[in-house]
Amino acid sequence: MKNLWVIFKKEIYRVVTDKRLVLGVFILPGLSIFLIYTIIGTAIGGQMDEEQAHVPTLYVENLPGEVEAHLDAHMDYTLQEGTIEEEALREKIREEELDLAVIFPEDFAERIDSREGIPEATVFYNQGSNHSSNAYNNFNQAMGAYHENIIMDRLDDPSDYHPYELGTVNLVDERNVVAQGFAMLMPMLIIIFLFVGVMNIGPDAIAGEKERGTIATLLVTPTRRTEIALGKVLSIALLSFASALSSFIGILLSLPQLMQFDDTLPDISIYGIGDFAVLLLVLIITVFFIVALVSIISTYAKSVKEATTLIMPFYFIAMIIGIMNSFGTDVNQSLLAHLAPIYGPINLLAGILTFEYSLVNFFATVLSTLVYTSLFVVLLNRMFSDERIMFTR
Repeated sequence: MKNLWVIFKKEIYRVVTDKRLVLGVFILPGLSIFLIYTIIGTAIGGQMDEEQAHVPTLYVENLPGEVEAHLDAHMDYTLQEGTIEEEALREKIREEELDLAVIFPEDFAERIDSREGIPEATVFYNQGSNHSSNAYNNFNQAMGAYHENIIMDRLDDPSDYHPYELGTVNLVDERNVVAQGFAMLMPMLIIIFLFVGVMNIGPDAIAGEKERGTIATLLVTPTRRTEIALGKVLSIALLSFASALSSFIGILLSLPQLMQFDDTLPDISIYGIGDFAVLLLVLIITVFFIVALVSIISTYAKSVKEATTLIMPFYFIAMIIGIMNSFGTDVNQSLLAHLAPIYGPINLLAGILTFEYSLVNFFATVLSTLVYTSLFVVLLNRMFSDERIMFTR
C-alpha cells in the first residue's frame, strides 16, 4: 500500500507542479465556461433590451378610428406618412425600412357595421426580422381586442359575452419547478464535465508515459504493477473531479447572466444535506467508472493522440445519453435502467434532483457501477502485467 500512495502522490505532483496542466485542467475549464456563458447571456439580454426599446415604424392606409384606438392601447409606434405603392411597400418591408404595413379598404368599418360581406385588410410583414415580427404580433393583439368589441356590440346584453367564469387554483409546487429546471440541465453537464476532466488527464498519465518511454522505468522498479495501476486510477480520479468542479463553478457563476436571473442564482436551498450527500456519492462512483474506462483505453493505446481518438466514441455516447435524458419528461424508474452503465448514473442524478428516486434504484446504480469499475480495474491490472501491451511503442 505504501508504494500505491507513492504513485498516487507522484501523479498529483506531476500535474500540480506543471503550470500548463494547472492552467488547462483547473483554471481554463471553469474560466472558459464562465466567459462563454456570460457573453451569450449578455448578448441575449442586450438583444432583449434593444427589442423592447425599439419603436416600430408602421405604414397604414385608411386606418379606421376604432382600430387606431386599440392600436394605441397595445403598442408604441410611428406612422409613416405619405402614400406608397404596393411594390415599393413590399421592398421597404424586405429591406426593414418599415416594420409593418397594413392596407384597409376605404369602407372597412362601414361594411362591418352594415354586415355587408366580410372586408379584408392586407398586412405586410417580414418574418425574418425580429422588429417586424414583434410589430405583427402586437398588431394582431390590437385587432383581437377590436374583434371582441365588435362581438360585444352585436350582443343584446354585453354580459352574454362572458356567460361563465372559471376560478383557477394553481397547486404547483415551486420546489418541483426549480427541481425540474436543475434536472433538465445538470445531469447532462455533469457527465460531460466528468468525461472532459478525465480526458484532460487520463491519456497523458498512461499513454503519455508509454509514448515518452518513462513507463518502462516505472515498471522495472520493485513496485507491484497492481499498485502502479491503482495509484494512477486514484490520482486521475481526484484530479478529474477537481477539473469537473472547476467547470461547475464556472457555470454556476455564469447562470445569472445566461438565464437572466437578475443577478441571483437559482434557489438550491430546496436540497438538503442528504440530497447533496447522495449526489456526491453518485458523482464519485461515476468518476471512478469513467477513469477506469479511460485508463484501459490509454493503456491499450500507443500514444496520447491514439488514446484520445479511441475515447471520443465513448464520450459522444455519454453526451448523447445526457442530452436525451434532458428532454425526457419523467425519470425512468425501471430497475434495469439503473443497472446500465453511464445511463444509470445519469438517470439517478435526474431522480435525485427531482426527488423521484428510490433506495432500491439508488443502491442498484451504486453497486452496479462499482462492479463495472472493479472489472475494469481487474482488466487494467492484467494489461499492466502484459509486456506486449506495456512496452509496445
